[in-house]
Amino acid sequence: MTGQKVWSTGAATADFGLLLARTNWDAAKHRGITAFVLPMRQPGVQVRPLRQMNGHSSFNEVFVDAAAVPAGHVIGEPGAGWTVARATLAHERRLASFPPPPATATGLAWQQAIAERTAAAEPHKWYPQRAGRPDLVIPQARSAGRSADPIVRQEIARLIELSWSARWMADRVAAAKAAGQPPGPEGSLGKLASSRIAQQAARVHTLIAGTSAMLTGPGSPLGGIIAEILVSVPGISIAGGTDEIQRTIIAERVLGLPREPDASKDLPFRQVRAG
Repeated sequence: MTGQKVWSTGAATADFGLLLARTNWDAAKHRGITAFVLPMRQPGVQVRPLRQMNGHSSFNEVFVDAAAVPAGHVIGEPGAGWTVARATLAHERRLASFPPPPATATGLAWQQAIAERTAAAEPHKWYPQRAGRPDLVIPQARSAGRSADPIVRQEIARLIELSWSARWMADRVAAAKAAGQPPGPEGSLGKLASSRIAQQAARVHTLIAGTSAMLTGPGSPLGGIIAEILVSVPGISIAGGTDEIQRTIIAERVLGLPREPDASKDLPFRQVRAG
């Protein structure tokens, strides 16, 4: 296998990766792709962490140069990798956070598992800031003496409205999952809602803190957490499929709007013009 991929979450610590590779250049572009489990710890795989503007390095660029994939590492059927990719993304969009370990989790195996999970999550400790930290809005408004400001109150109310709507959507998704239903377009609705909530939360934090929201270090709002929120929030509109992709899914699968015309849809991939 040879190729390159950017924006690979957790690749620096992963033992295995999910690889989508074109295995048939005479099939149409959404066919002829095969999904593989790629062993990451081999000479043909190079991972370069990407430094983000919030100072963290959760994402990586992966270079694959004549890497080997064992024959038994195919996921699904050869040529059906696009179906695997869509199912994976659908589950990712409705993926809940890890449940807390049970109170009885005191044995050595549990301790090792918790330690491993904590280490793996270390590069992603900024994720709460990516979500906008709506939980900090009201305490910050009170401590800054802005809770009586009518504009701040109006924007906080709008944030609460968005948050409660998203919570009801999450309950609906959880009920569908508990009933054994496959992921549907509601995952895209929830993903798009999370982007709007994060953006609104960042807006409210800025209204409350003013220009001080840009400061980090000693004396900055919440020790720099507000500044980290502002530079982290744009990431949630990209991760797991951009907002534009979610709107396209909602338009086609929820509203029933016609798909965009694609002249290359059924062409052999080798005939599809690049760029």
